[in-house]
Amino acid sequence: MKGIEYYREESFDMIEVKTCCDDLHAYKSHLHHELSIGYIKKGATILNVNGEEYHMEAGEAVIIYPYVSHICQPEDINNWEFTMIYIDNEFCKGICNNSVVKNSIGIKRLGDDEFEQIKDLSNLLKSNVSSFDKEVELTNTLNELFSKCDIDIQFQSSKKMNLIKKYIEEHFLDTIQLKDMEAEFDINKFSLIRNFKSKFNTTPNAYQLQLKVDYGKELLKRSNNIVDIALKAGFYDQAHFTREFKKAHGITPLQYYKAIH
Repeated sequence: MKGIEYYREESFDMIEVKTCCDDLHAYKSHLHHELSIGYIKKGATILNVNGEEYHMEAGEAVIIYPYVSHICQPEDINNWEFTMIYIDNEFCKGICNNSVVKNSIGIKRLGDDEFEQIKDLSNLLKSNVSSFDKEVELTNTLNELFSKCDIDIQFQSSKKMNLIKKYIEEHFLDTIQLKDMEAEFDINKFSLIRNFKSKFNTTPNAYQLQLKVDYGKELLKRSNNIVDIALKAGFYDQAHFTREFKKAHGITPLQYYKAIH
């Protein structure tokens, strides 16, 4: 297999499974509103999170928390395969006693045992077992991962920058003005942009764009009207949305829609 494949079912829609083989799945930094858990089956990659680079290779697994901007760059595109499981954040909160919220900035890098556990989980989620069995296994796996994994990579940032980040998340479909943020947070625009990029390795407007792409991806789960989705997600037109979506996910919005339906 070469390319990108998605698995999703309507009766168990709190999860989505993505497999990428010998293909570049993202061209620029992006984020997911879901909790992301994945493992590398072959090859190696440089995972860039918040400006820090982490070398990961076959046999390793990782948890990336919601709204963390990141990008993976495989070392050899012809020797590269990974699987990611995207899990609804609200579902995770109920399991993990809000640990996802408490650790919302950062990633967890996992060990050998967790790699096998996540690999088995992804296979089960794509199987024909009942939704009940899937939910029980997913819940059990998350409980064990959050209780056992002990390698934390977490990033500290100022309270003000966290508030600005949250403000963008709550208003990403609006027209955001720097002057309004200056007044809201009592900070000049030069310090705002410099400190935001220092803490999150992206500018405020680039982060807003990532949120729009992620929202468009969510809308594609229910519709293939790309023009309408592009406008609802805050893009100028279909071409703009398609271009940014492909940069973030390696395929066009229509290809994604067909892959999950």
